Amino acid sequence: MLRKPSGRDCGRIGPERHRPVNLIALVLFAAALAWRIYQVQRAPTVPNWAVTACVAGFAAAFLLQQPVISDEVDALLGRGAARVANNALLACGLCALVIFFLGSALGPRRYRRVVVELVPLAAAIALMLVAMSRTPLQLRGLPLGPSTIHDSGVAVFYLGAGLYLIYGLVACTAWIVRYQRVADRNLRIGLRLSAIGMASAAAGSIFRALYIVVAWVFGPVVKVLLLLGVPFVIAGGMLFLVGVTYPGLRARVSALRRRRQHRREHQALAPLWTVLVGAFPSIVLRTPPRRGDRLSPRGTHRVHYRRVIEIRDGLVQLSPYLDADFGEVVATDPGAAAEALKAALRRHAAGEASDGRAKQVLPAGADDLESDVRPLLALSAAMENGK
Repeated sequence: MLRKPSGRDCGRIGPERHRPVNLIALVLFAAALAWRIYQVQRAPTVPNWAVTACVAGFAAAFLLQQPVISDEVDALLGRGAARVANNALLACGLCALVIFFLGSALGPRRYRRVVVELVPLAAAIALMLVAMSRTPLQLRGLPLGPSTIHDSGVAVFYLGAGLYLIYGLVACTAWIVRYQRVADRNLRIGLRLSAIGMASAAAGSIFRALYIVVAWVFGPVVKVLLLLGVPFVIAGGMLFLVGVTYPGLRARVSALRRRRQHRREHQALAPLWTVLVGAFPSIVLRTPPRRGDRLSPRGTHRVHYRRVIEIRDGLVQLSPYLDADFGEVVATDPGAAAEALKAALRRHAAGEASDGRAKQVLPAGADDLESDVRPLLALSAAMENGK
């Protein structure tokens, strides 16, 4: 989708012109592929494999566009092999993405439709191979341009590859627009960027196809059509990669924020946890923390939730010494709740008798650990400030 001109590009554009674009694209490809491989490892489902194959195909095609690699491939397999492989990989990547959407939408019927989708892919690749074999040796592997467009082998090769790309890009854009309506917000943003990118790449491919048809069939070389197609394809490819990467990047940023929040909360709960463990050592869970829990992402959450559970258990054990409205006082006046808690701890330490009844120790309506944390943080802060 993105092509860095080589020395064979008839001097149209120097390689230095596209070097920043290639570097950005390389970073985006690496990030997108790393994220997809991570997703496949976590859930090796057919849709995950399909998207990963799509990104891998595009990344491999991008690498084959670099002269240092394409020249080696041509030297090994014959002139023009890198160009065929590049376009075939782009087509395979698009086909994998179409298969992903089909697998997500068609259910039990998807396998028959997947086989149908492989037919135009095979036909496009076969056409490229035949066209390249019919191209004069001196023109094989050369880019599309005024000096090559009037050769039938070159024209058929690029037109066949381009028509399949147009079909795949338009189909994927339509599926993405349809699918984003039911996606969550973060995924919807990524899908929207990918849809815009694919639509842009499709527009660029259409300009290139028109350039081929006009020059090959009618003779005139309308350079503006080819020049218009290049920025559309480059921008479209980069937008697609940003769209694929965005949900994963946003998820990683959110995970880092949550991890940092849990670390802060773990420390903030220490005053409350310390006094309750001193009074009730048995509340400490017997399962020892795993090695590296404080360093690993999951371990950070595990240690945090462990502390919340232990504090809650300690409050329940102390509740016979607390008033019946202690849970509401925690929500409305943490300072008063801290004083009541200290008084109850003193009574328990002195061995005084309690009423023996467990009471509500947290505000009503807290139905999960995250809901419990907020009043516990306020209570812990009040305990620390009231020393």
